Amino acid sequence: MKQLFRYFFILALGWQSCAPSYYQAGQMAYTRYDIKPGKKDSSVQQLMAPYAQQINSTMTAVIGELTSTLEKKQSDNTLGYFMTDAFLSESKKVFQQPVDIALMNYGGIRTPAMQKGNITVGTIYELMPFDNLMVLVTMSGTELQQLLNHVAGRGGWPISGGSYNIQNKQAVDVRIADAPLQPNKQYTVALSDYVANGGDDCSMLTKLKQINKGYLQRDALIDYVKSLTAAGKKLDIPAGKRVNIL
Repeated sequence: MKQLFRYFFILALGWQSCAPSYYQAGQMAYTRYDIKPGKKDSSVQQLMAPYAQQINSTMTAVIGELTSTLEKKQSDNTLGYFMTDAFLSESKKVFQQPVDIALMNYGGIRTPAMQKGNITVGTIYELMPFDNLMVLVTMSGTELQQLLNHVAGRGGWPISGGSYNIQNKQAVDVRIADAPLQPNKQYTVALSDYVANGGDDCSMLTKLKQINKGYLQRDALIDYVKSLTAAGKKLDIPAGKRVNIL
């Protein structure tokens, strides 16, 4: 029953996101409620049964296959690489414009690992249960360096479309599309609206213009896995570190 209520909650969030408009919370507050096991109410169980069947059917649907277990790590973050690869790929399709890199804040990755084998819708919801939106932010190479320095000071965030090393809590040897970062060049970065609006102390981004189409990052993950499956491919992360702590 506990698992059912968790899935019901995250599905409800997803259904809310289907509306043509979206809303950005000005502030959030959380209260913890501990639920202790008690006597089961048969009438409640009967009431929930149709919803449970629908939710379980949705969450257990297999959308792809993972060739090896992905892990959330500060340096070689293969789970984060999957997420940023999905964001980079799907943002190009949805926004229909070139996108240079995608970044994912470390704290936004909500599970420690994604196990080898079948990928279900429920797997993606557990990885990203919140309705974070995908946004594009265009910035100069100097501004991107500032962002990556901030990221490096936090131990590093996964990236797709580029790589960087961390030395003395600064981003060094930054490469975008295998070319050195150019201070005066303009780069388009795919981020969550949470980060673009200053989350994780990214206040340097709040002055920059955003492009937002109300597209959920969670949907990007699902769409990416489905596109691989439709092409007859399994999810596999190429070997090689994109973020290296010196």
